[in-house]
Amino acid sequence: MDFQQLVTERHSAVNFIKDFVMTEQDFKHIFDLTKTAPSAFNLQYTNYLVIMDEDKKERVRELSFNQYKIHTASAVVIVMGDKAGAEKENAEKIYGPMKMLKMMDEVDYDTTIQVIENFNARLQANPSNLDIEIMRHAGLHAMLFMLSAKNFGFDTCPMHVHNIEALRKDFCIPANLEPVMMITIGKSVDKQRPRGYRKPVGEFVQFNSY
Repeated sequence: MDFQQLVTERHSAVNFIKDFVMTEQDFKHIFDLTKTAPSAFNLQYTNYLVIMDEDKKERVRELSFNQYKIHTASAVVIVMGDKAGAEKENAEKIYGPMKMLKMMDEVDYDTTIQVIENFNARLQANPSNLDIEIMRHAGLHAMLFMLSAKNFGFDTCPMHVHNIEALRKDFCIPANLEPVMMITIGKSVDKQRPRGYRKPVGEFVQFNSY
């Protein structure tokens, strides 16, 4: 399927085929594409928790106002932003191999690490900016995840994440990972749902100024 078809055929699924099983290999294929999403300084802030176990999925449903789509989905995916994603340790993990392979010299490496340290200091000093940063990257990642899933024949629905502290406790989510949204995934019961109204381009796009 070409990109235009991929985009136009992706819909938010409201009901999934119950008991359709996805495998970890299915998710690996999806995430191998998803990982190409852009991020500031290539720091790759976004993490995922894929919940396939039926009992655990039902617990997520309980924490999400018993939404039926979680019950029928093959899995529910928690999309999380890493608040420590711009820490020096992570930057060194990303850029260290590039220095080792001579893709950047010592000066470029040291300069890049210092710039990232300064960037992180500004984020840590202003928690609201940090929240915006991780949500920005999680949103980019999540959209690519949904398009990648559709490319492999799976349907998805983005959802709000609720009761975050209970979710964190029940699923042992580390403190540095902030749940941003959820995505249900599986095979949709309704293959050709009409798309909801979309504004004409002229209503939401301006050129050069307002």
